[in-house]
Amino acid sequence: MEAGGTSVLASCLQLLSWTPEQLAREINRKCGPGTISAKAPYNWLKGALPRRRLPHVVATILSERLGEHITVGALWPQHFPPSARQARPSLVPDPRGATSTGIPDPAPEPPLPDPLPAAVDWLLGDENAPPTRMRGAEIPVEALDMLTARIRQLRLLDDSSHGGLVMDWALQDLRWARKMAADYAYPASTGVRLHGIIAELAQLAGWLAADLGLERRSRSCFLTALDAARTAGDRSLAAYVISCMSYRAAWSGRGEEALRLIRIARKGSAGEEPGITQALLATRQARAHAGLGDETGCRRALEEAAELSQAGGPPADAPWAYWLSPAVMVADAGRAWLEIGRPRQAEWHLQHGIELLGDSQPRNRLLHCASLAEARLARGEVDGAAEAAGDALDLTDTVTSLRATARLSELRGRFLRFDSAAARTIVQRTDDLLRADRPQEEDSPRAAS
Repeated sequence: MEAGGTSVLASCLQLLSWTPEQLAREINRKCGPGTISAKAPYNWLKGALPRRRLPHVVATILSERLGEHITVGALWPQHFPPSARQARPSLVPDPRGATSTGIPDPAPEPPLPDPLPAAVDWLLGDENAPPTRMRGAEIPVEALDMLTARIRQLRLLDDSSHGGLVMDWALQDLRWARKMAADYAYPASTGVRLHGIIAELAQLAGWLAADLGLERRSRSCFLTALDAARTAGDRSLAAYVISCMSYRAAWSGRGEEALRLIRIARKGSAGEEPGITQALLATRQARAHAGLGDETGCRRALEEAAELSQAGGPPADAPWAYWLSPAVMVADAGRAWLEIGRPRQAEWHLQHGIELLGDSQPRNRLLHCASLAEARLARGEVDGAAEAAGDALDLTDTVTSLRATARLSELRGRFLRFDSAAARTIVQRTDDLLRADRPQEEDSPRAAS
């Protein structure tokens, strides 16, 4: 037990708003029905050690859900050796033939959760029965109204680029919503709405975590969002979540994974009405093809996206799609053309998309201005590139994004190749930005993708 009588296990369950029964359900879902009884975790909270490999299973589940590395030693310190920091160093022969200090290697990080199995399961699995719960107090409709309004407010706040604040807020509301799903009673109609809210909050938190370079938390939130969307029976939202995982894989250079995920998303939502939400999926497939150097696939997906965009705007029952517009589609197509090595087409699309965005979506405008600068540099138009890069740098006062900072840093390296006053100005401005950000970055081991 920790000081104050609260164990790490209890603290983890509290952060997740899980009951011991919920932990038991997660274990049985991972290891097979009947692995443990619903009441078994109550004994673990009192200090009992789970049998065989279950301590490691519990640590893995909690690590995935919390987005933090939880060890079995932290959960059951009385049953596992002390950490490496407590060991006394001594030169002793290593049984593998090397010389060791006597300090054990740090426990390896658990592997990142793989999104592909969950996506395939969604695609091939049967539809779930509408979620209901008979035990507990009834969830008041006003609580769901509050959460729905909060999601809208958080998305608008994120548009003003307060990414870290919005992510923390979304995570808090997500824990509250999941606690209601676990502890309160609700009929099917309320259950569908509640799990849709959980999916939206988890998707928002996952997207912001990705933008801040928090890979483990991002994946965990996206998987939570996919599970909740599937429970709510919302195939359009589930496909959107999978497309976000695809986009994140593309950022990290995992092109094959990105393409597989977006194909699953498109196949699983093929029965939905054509429109701009389907166009978004097609555009993200184009980006995945571009990342793999497949110009034919990229061009075909962009043609499909342009056609789908003509079918209408975001549907009323998809509030998460409020930000989608022709401007977004055009600018994203420009980025795909740039990645496939077609800077002239990229420049036209990016410039037109930025004009259509106007003063909205500052983070997207920053990223697209950086892409426009890159397209112009590829054509040797240094002064025009410097103008676009300057527009991107002007937006850094209001945008908090490690992804944007990484893009600007990469763009700086491209300007270094040119000996001109305009290029030197951009390099100097970027250096000033990176110096200003450095103390904050050194506090965190995570890097932007």
